[in-house]
Amino acid sequence: MSLPRLNIDQLNILLMLISCAIAFLIPFELVLLSYAFLGPAHYLTEISWLHDRKYFTGVKWLWLPLAALAAFMVYVGFVDKNNVTASYVALALGLSLSLALISPVSRAYKVMIGAGALIAFLLLRGIYPPFELALAVLLPTVIHIYVFTGLFMLTGVLKTKSRWGMAAFALFLACGLSFFIITPATLMMSPDFISYNLGAFDGLTDYLVSILSFNGNINGHAVLAFLSFAYTYHYLNWFSKTEVIKWHLISRTRLYGIIVLYLLSIGLYLINFKVGFMVLTFLSLAHVFMEFPLNLVSLKTIGSSFSHKASKRA
Repeated sequence: MSLPRLNIDQLNILLMLISCAIAFLIPFELVLLSYAFLGPAHYLTEISWLHDRKYFTGVKWLWLPLAALAAFMVYVGFVDKNNVTASYVALALGLSLSLALISPVSRAYKVMIGAGALIAFLLLRGIYPPFELALAVLLPTVIHIYVFTGLFMLTGVLKTKSRWGMAAFALFLACGLSFFIITPATLMMSPDFISYNLGAFDGLTDYLVSILSFNGNINGHAVLAFLSFAYTYHYLNWFSKTEVIKWHLISRTRLYGIIVLYLLSIGLYLINFKVGFMVLTFLSLAHVFMEFPLNLVSLKTIGSSFSHKASKRA
């Protein structure tokens, strides 16, 4: 007797539950293992997929300036530490977003939108200076791995009207919220491994605690467990989209190249944590920047769907 085959939404519900359960049990190990081992596989395969689709802009060379921006951010973050400021990070994000708006179709119009976005950033920065740091810290991390993942799921629900898709989206929100209601386990299976490597996430967790404190009810442990779930499911959600990625259509040369780069990144991480983490950070930022056009497409789809429903009701 053959087992029933899960559809994509049912599979993602299963992956969500598994990610959430493990994040509650061993949040420290999971966030490190996911980031180190699942992360580079996700970054490399998604960059390959985006490249074949010209980054949803019609501009296939877009990876060059975006990769340069990612390298610049890694340099100021790990090498030239005295010059690290939120301004650098925010500027790199703003430039990558502006580049994402440029395509052969209506180029002048999109350049105007990019200029408008830059002006809006400068105004917000002047009115509320902490906005700059929030953009720099949250956009490549929580917004990308949790908010944009949720938006992609919502886009799919609006297109397919699938009940399982709606259930998956609701569960995704519930799983994220659960870490701030139920206290995750504090178990460390490998205390030495954790203490040596987890410091890389201290800045992010400290910042999230500072803006989500709610009179001290939210602590760093809950935030770290949430990140553990968010990163893990973000990666697994990508790998579950076999019909979207179409692994069988990737040329052998590129597939072998991805495998070699993946093994190199893992090897660097295991041999020298600092160097490996720099490489992972570069790949992570590069794929975040290169995904911006797709994020804009998703936002446009969601906006069009809701405006269409509103016009129907009117």
